Amino acid sequence: MKRETYKHKSMAGIRIVGGSLKRSKIEVLDHEGLRPTPNRVRETLFNWLMPSITGASIFDCFAGSGALGLEALSRGASTCTFVEKDPQAAKNIQANLERFQLHRQANVLASDVFEIPREVLIHADIVFADPPFHHGISQKFLTWVKDKVHQDSRVVVECGERETLDLEGFEIIKELKAGIDWLRLLRPIS
Repeated sequence: MKRETYKHKSMAGIRIVGGSLKRSKIEVLDHEGLRPTPNRVRETLFNWLMPSITGASIFDCFAGSGALGLEALSRGASTCTFVEKDPQAAKNIQANLERFQLHRQANVLASDVFEIPREVLIHADIVFADPPFHHGISQKFLTWVKDKVHQDSRVVVECGERETLDLEGFEIIKELKAGIDWLRLLRPIS
């Protein structure tokens, strides 16, 4: 499976694969570099997370379309904070939250992930990070987030297949190679 930038003519969408919003369409903006996590990969990821998702506090960093956070809310997460620095993408996530009536249990920070305060992440049960590939941001994020989450947190990071990550401070729980992507489920260790 080859994963490239999401290509479409205007606003299109992808579908939520599980939970209360199963088969609901998420509107996705036509933005260069925006590449929502494919259905098959999201389904595998949420199968991994199934025991931890109900009631969880989620952070969807580099949220883009918001697909990961919306999927988590659909499957029973109690809250989700979406962090997306592109103002149009952040506005689109907010519109999807309102359309699905999830705005009371979620908020959108139109901010650079690296500028959010430490205390925002301290209660995160699951942190999703799908940064732009081939810019070294996945490694920068892992280094940055390592001491900001609690020991029972789970960190999910996506990166390009050619990106080598230093995972010091993390235990790999699961990993999946899907086309040109690596998806890793990590647990911080002290």
